[in-house]
Amino acid sequence: MERPYIICHMLTSLDGKIIGDYLNSERAAYYTDEYEKIHGRYRCKAWLCGRVTMEEHFTFGHKLELTHEKTNEKIPKLDYVANKDASTYAIAIDPSGKLGWTENSIVPWNKYRSEDHIVEVLYRASF
Repeated sequence: MERPYIICHMLTSLDGKIIGDYLNSERAAYYTDEYEKIHGRYRCKAWLCGRVTMEEHFTFGHKLELTHEKTNEKIPKLDYVANKDASTYAIAIDPSGKLGWTENSIVPWNKYRSEDHIVEVLYRASF
């Protein structure tokens, strides 16, 4: 198996924070566009974000109903294998399983993003 080449490509504020309304400012538009252009030039097959970033920018706080409608039984915990034929993947690190996805791929949220197939990592290692 070929090992992945990993690049840490982030858009942060000057003080290193990755959350906040600074991305919504008019001044940030140029830098957001540049970030996406660089992302496109990398031609990466996958990208990764944590639960908070995914919730803020991709699920927009949507919550899942985790019981069966008719019987009120909990949905069983089963492994699901991602679409192996997807051209790109969005990896969500969400050990508590809180993200409320409504689709199995990221709908393009700007002109640079493609429909990346979602893979959610739910496992939390205990050391």
